[in-house]
Amino acid sequence: MSGCGQWMRWLAWVACGIGWSATAMADDVVVLRQQYNQVSASIDTLVRLYGGDKLRELAKQKGDNRLLPANSKLVLIFWADDEAELFLNGHRIGETRLTPTRIEIPVVYLQKSNVLRAHCWDTDRVESGFMAGLYLQGGRGRLRKVLATGDGDWWVAGQRAEPRFYNHSLPDIPGAEVIWGTTLFGEVKLEARFDAAQLARASRRRPLKGAAGRISHQPMDTHLVVSRLVHLQKQRDKLAQELHARRSPTKDVLYRGSVRGRLAFSLGKASKLAEVESIDAAQKLLVWTEALPAAQRELIFPKKQALKGTSHVVPQRTGASTAGRAADRRRDYVPPAARGAAKGKSRATGSGGQESSSQSVGVGVGHSAPWELWAITTGLLCYLGVASRQWWKLFSAEGWTA
Repeated sequence: MSGCGQWMRWLAWVACGIGWSATAMADDVVVLRQQYNQVSASIDTLVRLYGGDKLRELAKQKGDNRLLPANSKLVLIFWADDEAELFLNGHRIGETRLTPTRIEIPVVYLQKSNVLRAHCWDTDRVESGFMAGLYLQGGRGRLRKVLATGDGDWWVAGQRAEPRFYNHSLPDIPGAEVIWGTTLFGEVKLEARFDAAQLARASRRRPLKGAAGRISHQPMDTHLVVSRLVHLQKQRDKLAQELHARRSPTKDVLYRGSVRGRLAFSLGKASKLAEVESIDAAQKLLVWTEALPAAQRELIFPKKQALKGTSHVVPQRTGASTAGRAADRRRDYVPPAARGAAKGKSRATGSGGQESSSQSVGVGVGHSAPWELWAITTGLLCYLGVASRQWWKLFSAEGWTA
């Protein structure tokens, strides 16, 4: 009996070990599947936001180094009051808010004929203006102008953008002047064009002086998107291999959805995961970046300054002013502190000034009647109770089948 008992105990230990190993393996597969789903969803989101067609078109470009003169980089320096975002051939370059920003444009985004667009808007109802300069940077860091605002190459609404006088200090962007639309404030879209011939002519010009102040160096936004997608695609391929190695012959558990007439387990207005299309674009980008030279594969991820967005655009106003006297340019330009949108208040100064108002009104929580607070609290508690009960009924419903 003792031998039989030991034998039974040994079988029990083996069974427990096998059960524990199977449970651990199942848990491991679940974790891998969750990671795989998360990576696939991230790829799908990025491709949808940026556009799968744009990414596939980008993956076809070979990055012709002959478009840029030897030992040169293409650099864009821009500034806006208050906010602007720039695009090159439909690819997003970057954004700015009251801060001079410098972005190097990789040669892979250049074509024989290029379109540079700026979407600008005013949010603080003080002044409105945009400055930008596109330069070739040589080995010693010297800048040679390709085009700049104020030189007649920028257009707005089918008309040449004219320079305007700006009352306050400006960053020192070489060869650039402040431009805007035909009205004050509001929202404008500016456009300039350049080709390979202009780049070649710019390389033979004398270098400019300036742009030695405080400028925020940022990478091109599209470069960041490509970098993120390539990283996610590599991670997805690795997870797919691990899942294939742990593939189980048993059937996966699926949700059949027995609860009818309710929006259960949905993403609302979001559509289904288009994994086939998004993964195709990500795979093409992965192959494309691996074929690029090492210098063009360097993608970095800096911190960025958040914009208020076009929802804070100040309405347009007629009476735009043109350049009348020399502007105050500062090599060590410091952007003003963050400002809120003006709503019926007068400004004492401009971009770097302080707000002044005829009166200040303070509203405190203590001024509300106690019975109002109790009524609001009771209503919220009742709503949460009813909503929690409905969701519990929804998720506890029988709907899982093998």
